[in-house]
Amino acid sequence: MASEDVAPHAIVIIGAGPRGVSLVERLIANAGLAGDTPVIIHLVDPAPVGGRIWRPDQPGHLLMNTLCDDATHFTDDSVRCEGPIVPGPTLYEWCRRIADGELEAADPELAAMAAAMKPHSHPPRRLLGAYLDWCFRTDLERLPPTMRVAEHRQAAVALHPGPDRVAVELADGTVIDAAAVLLATGHADLVAGERERHRIDHARDHGRFYGRPTNPIDRDLSGVAAGQPVILRGLGMNFFDYVSLLTEGRGGRFEDSRAGLVYRPSGAEPIMIVGSGRGTPYRAKALFGTMTPKLPHTFLTDEVVGRLERRGRIDFRTDLWPLIVKDTLAIYYATLNRVRPDAFAGDPELIMKALRECAWDAAELAETIESVVPDPADRADLSEWDRPLAGRSFDSPEEFREWWLADLRRDLAEAELGHDSPLKVASVMFGQGRTPLRTLVRYGGLLGHSYDAEVDRWYKGFAGSLASGPPARRIAELIALTEAGLVRPVGPGMIIADQEVGFVASSAQVLGSEVAAPAFVEAYLPPPDLRTTADPLLAGLRDQGLARSYLIPDHDQPFDSGAVEVGPEPYRLIGADGAEQPRIFACGIPLEGLFYGTQLGPIAGTDSRFLRETDAIARAALRTRDTSGTGR
Repeated sequence: MASEDVAPHAIVIIGAGPRGVSLVERLIANAGLAGDTPVIIHLVDPAPVGGRIWRPDQPGHLLMNTLCDDATHFTDDSVRCEGPIVPGPTLYEWCRRIADGELEAADPELAAMAAAMKPHSHPPRRLLGAYLDWCFRTDLERLPPTMRVAEHRQAAVALHPGPDRVAVELADGTVIDAAAVLLATGHADLVAGERERHRIDHARDHGRFYGRPTNPIDRDLSGVAAGQPVILRGLGMNFFDYVSLLTEGRGGRFEDSRAGLVYRPSGAEPIMIVGSGRGTPYRAKALFGTMTPKLPHTFLTDEVVGRLERRGRIDFRTDLWPLIVKDTLAIYYATLNRVRPDAFAGDPELIMKALRECAWDAAELAETIESVVPDPADRADLSEWDRPLAGRSFDSPEEFREWWLADLRRDLAEAELGHDSPLKVASVMFGQGRTPLRTLVRYGGLLGHSYDAEVDRWYKGFAGSLASGPPARRIAELIALTEAGLVRPVGPGMIIADQEVGFVASSAQVLGSEVAAPAFVEAYLPPPDLRTTADPLLAGLRDQGLARSYLIPDHDQPFDSGAVEVGPEPYRLIGADGAEQPRIFACGIPLEGLFYGTQLGPIAGTDSRFLRETDAIARAALRTRDTSGTGR
């Protein structure tokens, strides 16, 4: 038993989102490492358990992008971690327990949501928030007598490291002395740049509304007036959240009809003027009727990835892109042959032979595909998938609107084909090309210029638009809203000008596309960047020299990624002098650039790196002793 005279070993977790809650679970699972020493875990976050993104009080029409039975909080037999495996239900299994009466939901609406879930459903975000809260309360039931958890519903604003502990300052002035601090801060906004400051001033001076990039659920949209135009720039996942908040969130509703989905407005909606650089929204996920298939790689195999990892200094365009393209083409034509063999004028094996023998961009490969699949409409065209509006022009906004609607309907029809859509199956494979990056990007595995130009500013968005788009239902809703006149697409390469008449959106490829609006929202999430973060805690660590931005090595000058730099496992913070902070650990989204795909939550049955990292940090924190004897 613990002695009452022994000061507790204090561990502070900053951030109560999925990683923060996982760190609590891993500390409890590994409690034996502390022996008889009493341990107190301080969980610090102004948002409730689950964090602000997943808080359970948000509207039920905001959806997750992860499938229900993929989402988990618990370790399983696939997770290669040093700590104990403590299994538990996935989000879907938890929902079934509620539906079967084994567990009680917090309210009837939540119970109805849980009962409606299938393994391959896209759950409401509030459902994951409720799940994480249940997981947290369930984890607390496993607390040993020597360990307790204290919740602090406020922000941590500063860290003050000493030789034997770290003083954690909270917003109300409370100071917690900690043996170890675990940073799991998640998404943060950025400080406004010069152009944004100008727009803020412009909006204030002219009585207009300007919304900087942020999480949509945190944006106060009361300044977006009913019946008035609002420009939404960005057609990715945040865009769909804004559309949902400005329609269903304002009392409108979608109804099924023989002609398709129809929108019934409440009258409180604005007119949404929408566009982006690409000019088309993220593509719908296929309706597979099952979990997303995991497709075998012919070219970008585990053996190839292992060889590249050992070699290092990887160039994405040279080393990875050709293999991603070949895997994508192979599964596309294999699926096409299965569902439409009449599309082939020759032996499909000739394409596979050319893929094995030719460079990805060789004329011989293109000629082989053209001869075997004579109709261009039946061929895979990755350039078209990436920039479907490149080189196109339209004589009027009406002409572009008709193209936009036809494009959305084609995408929805492909999604409804599920496993029988060569395009949607190939999109899954194309997205799987990101998986090796989670291994290869780490600690400068890719050259700096290649990560910046080819991964971060190109492939990440391309793969996201093709493979990580919204549920198909969202595309059906977008069609209905466009038909109702509440969504008006501007065109590709949309630019915004600040003029006396308002914010003016236009596209050089659509004649007469100029539209003025009194409101403008940047409908995308800001990237993590330590250099310009608006998080006072991270900014303070940077300014104190306790944290620095990771420089990705290159042939000549390194590339400044903006990622918070940590050392190798267990991921201690690296200061400006290059030394590890012995008592401060960090994980998650602020490390994007040093790592890759940090926004991804733990996926059941996949040897989740997320869970391996939280386990390693928890074990190290329990071994990091407070030698002052004043821990509290």
